[in-house]
Amino acid sequence: MLDAIKGFEGYSAAPAWDYKQSSSGYGTKAQPGDENIPPDQLKAVHEQRFLEETSKAAASVDAFNPNLPPGVRAALTSLTYNAGPGWQQSGLGQAIKAGDYDKAREIFLQYNKAGGEVNPGLVARRQKEAAWFAGQPQSAQAAPAAPASGPLAQAPAPAPGKSAPSIPGGLLQPPIFPQQAPQQAAQADPGFFAQIPAEQAMQAPQIHFAQRRPVNLTGLRNALQQRAPIFAKV
Repeated sequence: MLDAIKGFEGYSAAPAWDYKQSSSGYGTKAQPGDENIPPDQLKAVHEQRFLEETSKAAASVDAFNPNLPPGVRAALTSLTYNAGPGWQQSGLGQAIKAGDYDKAREIFLQYNKAGGEVNPGLVARRQKEAAWFAGQPQSAQAAPAAPASGPLAQAPAPAPGKSAPSIPGGLLQPPIFPQQAPQQAAQADPGFFAQIPAEQAMQAPQIHFAQRRPVNLTGLRNALQQRAPIFAKV
């Protein structure tokens, strides 16, 4: 929401008349002495004022109705920041109090005038803000998580009261290696071998182990007895 408001307002380091006041930064009221602030510090000052004013706007909306949907709250916060809280004593405020958000959205779009005339910039801004009534501001939405795939997507959750096994990646079931028949592997876990051609799976290298040999304990015992002691006896 904050990024969206910044986009609506734009940024101006120098103060300029804004119908009702002399504004600078992101549409906040210019203060005496701003011209004495070094340029490399001025934007930080404007940023702080922006955060203070948006916080006041949000607090005003929450005080009017603390149970608004996130998108409605964001739209009204942006409107309050831009035009003040006068809407709370008008038909828009009544519709919000009644929970009639469809009617509120229609009235909301009428706040598009500056200096008594319809302002094209405000028309576009109100349309974008009114779209938030159906959800959240675009800039405030979290990016959807990428769908999981492969064996991790199919790993079962641990039983209630038990912690998951400490296996890297959270894989709870051991994978089926390509030495098995490709058809069996695909049936057991299609996501794991979906990209492995059947011919390649059949040609996977085999693992060979050396033949186990019996240990000559007698010879080992004799060899140890012939070694000099590591530590001297006390």
